[in-house]
Amino acid sequence: MRTLKTKTLSWHHLQRPDKKDLDWIQNNFHFHQIVMGELTKPTVRPKAELFDRYIYMVLHFPIFEERERKTHQREIDFLITENELITVSYESIPPLDAFFKMCLGEKSCQELYASKTPAHLLFYVLKELFNFSLRELDHIQENVNQIEEKIFSGFERDVVEELSIVRRDIIDFRRAVKPQHLTLESLKDHCLKLFGSSLGPYFAGLVGEYQKVWNLLENNKEALDALYDNNTTLLNVKQNEIMKIFTILAFITFPLTLLVSILQINTENNPILGRSPYDFWIIVAVVVTVTMIMIWIFKKKNWI
Repeated sequence: MRTLKTKTLSWHHLQRPDKKDLDWIQNNFHFHQIVMGELTKPTVRPKAELFDRYIYMVLHFPIFEERERKTHQREIDFLITENELITVSYESIPPLDAFFKMCLGEKSCQELYASKTPAHLLFYVLKELFNFSLRELDHIQENVNQIEEKIFSGFERDVVEELSIVRRDIIDFRRAVKPQHLTLESLKDHCLKLFGSSLGPYFAGLVGEYQKVWNLLENNKEALDALYDNNTTLLNVKQNEIMKIFTILAFITFPLTLLVSILQINTENNPILGRSPYDFWIIVAVVVTVTMIMIWIFKKKNWI
């Protein structure tokens, strides 16, 4: 646990809290047992709850792992009292850790972000996390642009796997971000009750920051869905063209094979075989003539 103290507030930042950390929180703040139980392990459902003198909130933020090419949800628990902000994370969250380190080491940052109430500090922490989410969406936007370029350059088959990976990434991102809206609305109401109506514009602004992330995510989703449908259509058209060619080839070769097989039957009354020294060339000429006639008919009907 690390602590930032200013004249007006204290920010306690805990990463992977152990029993000693949890005992310190309970002894100093006497939070409800339900809250303390929630702090012992990650929570699946985001929420914001108002107790007598504090707010307990759980949010999940998407973190993209480049090696896995997958987005994971990272949980942050917030406890906001009149003079204290407590943040609890169960895994490393780079934007939160970097923001805390910056506030801890720079006097100007403390004056800018941590000189009023814990609710004001919470606003800046969440704003930084949403800005990070916007930056996280850049790799999705870049992947969508690359997929679009490949599709319209004739590499439809090459992007099938890439489409699936990016779609999974968007699904994971949506799973983390979508529940935040109702939680932020609840947080706004609770903070107004606990800290006063002057904080209204701040937390309304947080909802706006969330909306930026959601709108960009939805835009990328719609673009990728359109590219997926377009790629599927192009693949189907190419597959149908290939099947059409094979069907025509089969239609041409089957009757000719049958004709040659019949003419090769060694019987006494065979009209061609053995009747002339040019019987082989007669058969070849018949096959070529029939082939040309069939190709001419297919072209006339625009089948090829």
